[in-house]
Amino acid sequence: MKPGSSRRRWIAAACVLVALLALAWPLDGTGESTAPGRAGLTGPVGPIPRSCDGVTVGPSDDLQSTIDAHAAGTTYCLSPGTYRVEKPLLPKDGDAIIGRLGAVVSGSKVLTGWQQFGHAWSTKGFLPADPGTHGECLESVPTCAYAEDVFVDKQPLTRVDSPSAVVGGTFHTDYSTNTITIGDDPGGHLVEQAVAESLISATVDDVTVANLVLEQAANEAQVAAVESRQVGPERSGAGWRIVNNEVRLNHGVGLGFADGAVVTANFVHHQGQLGFGAWGTGSVVSDNEIAFNGVAGYSAGWEAGGSKSWHTDRHTVTHNYVHDNLGPGLWTDGGNIHTEYTANKITGNWGAGIQHEISYDAVIRHNEISGNGQRHIGWAWEAGIQIQSSGGTGLIEVVGNTVSDNANGIALIDSGNRAEEIPAPHGPHVVRNVWVHDNRITMSSGQSTGAVQDIGDTAVYTERNNRFEANTYYLTSLTEAHFSWNDTDLTWAQWRELGNDEKGRAERAGR
Repeated sequence: MKPGSSRRRWIAAACVLVALLALAWPLDGTGESTAPGRAGLTGPVGPIPRSCDGVTVGPSDDLQSTIDAHAAGTTYCLSPGTYRVEKPLLPKDGDAIIGRLGAVVSGSKVLTGWQQFGHAWSTKGFLPADPGTHGECLESVPTCAYAEDVFVDKQPLTRVDSPSAVVGGTFHTDYSTNTITIGDDPGGHLVEQAVAESLISATVDDVTVANLVLEQAANEAQVAAVESRQVGPERSGAGWRIVNNEVRLNHGVGLGFADGAVVTANFVHHQGQLGFGAWGTGSVVSDNEIAFNGVAGYSAGWEAGGSKSWHTDRHTVTHNYVHDNLGPGLWTDGGNIHTEYTANKITGNWGAGIQHEISYDAVIRHNEISGNGQRHIGWAWEAGIQIQSSGGTGLIEVVGNTVSDNANGIALIDSGNRAEEIPAPHGPHVVRNVWVHDNRITMSSGQSTGAVQDIGDTAVYTERNNRFEANTYYLTSLTEAHFSWNDTDLTWAQWRELGNDEKGRAERAGR
């Protein structure tokens, strides 16, 4: 995973993070999720079979040794049970790792040997000598980079900064003495500590990972629990199929993938940093549920939330349900071109619904985007659709979307040509050739749609072929300034006088 840009810090109270953690779908003691099912998610590869024809592996087997003993291109059928890994599995070219119902690949170890001290319990853990430091944390969560999370009966505990602060539902890790302290009586409960730096990670091609629960890796920020690593000009790490998995409770990123990946029908939830990260050419992300990611306390202005993609070409994201992530829902940030966002439902994310930043040609169409920008920080930020310092020699087309009651509607934000931060492979990072048309946009008081700039350059309004046409607006008031253009807040009538939405219309909301 590559570093993200850091432009602004989000300040949030730790209690908000704890409250959002409480929204977790309950997990029963066997590790089965009790979240609502995702019936009907089939993806472009069709229904996913529950049968598996290959080398049968059991939980008592050494899965990596079994992989090492077979030729590339082998299918491994994992019987029900938990497969604990201390290091990431290394598949070979063309391998398939497929679970039968109830197969879990876990990056945690079981903690035993507890001793009670007052109202807390302590034991020796599996901690490194020093905690991690990678990533920018919220000021309220300075230990977000500490990756060794602790779970009781599959429920994540909240980290506190001293043993004396431990109460029920929390834990403390003393890295100098390898001691873990919790505030819940461990008797009769499964207590686990995340250990593995990743679960499945390799630079080989055409790997399939399907029908598994993939959980509890101690992966640092910008490292995925399941990751096709692409290294060098040989383009290795291409063609992965990640299908019908539940990916949960990993500290960094859930899924990371490169060229030609097919990622479909997965439930990716409660990662500490991001649901998924993408790079390379021709990946397809479809029919997934991406929810409640970013819970470790990483700054979303740095990199946290539902997803983040960079340097992609022909990256297609379609028919996904993206909700309640602590950051943007879907985020393309850095050199992306020919991006397609189609028919996604995106709701309740802290940041923008779709954020297309320092990138190029894209199509954003027929998405349902509502209630995003929960952590609104002012100005035009955290819009339902946010085009930020992006534009191509072709077109960014925003068409046919339903955008309602986000912190802002559809915002074009020109923050300058940031080539000093990131290369500009397809031209300068400025807002240009953006066509916003035939969308339905609902805005309440204080919300706006339009274009803004903060660099003293008004070309975004006059010279770069940016236009709003034939959109329909549902507004709290037709005389409130719900629009931005020419560095001015405008009413509907003033917006149209400047040539915007001449064939559009506006109505009072609720009519």
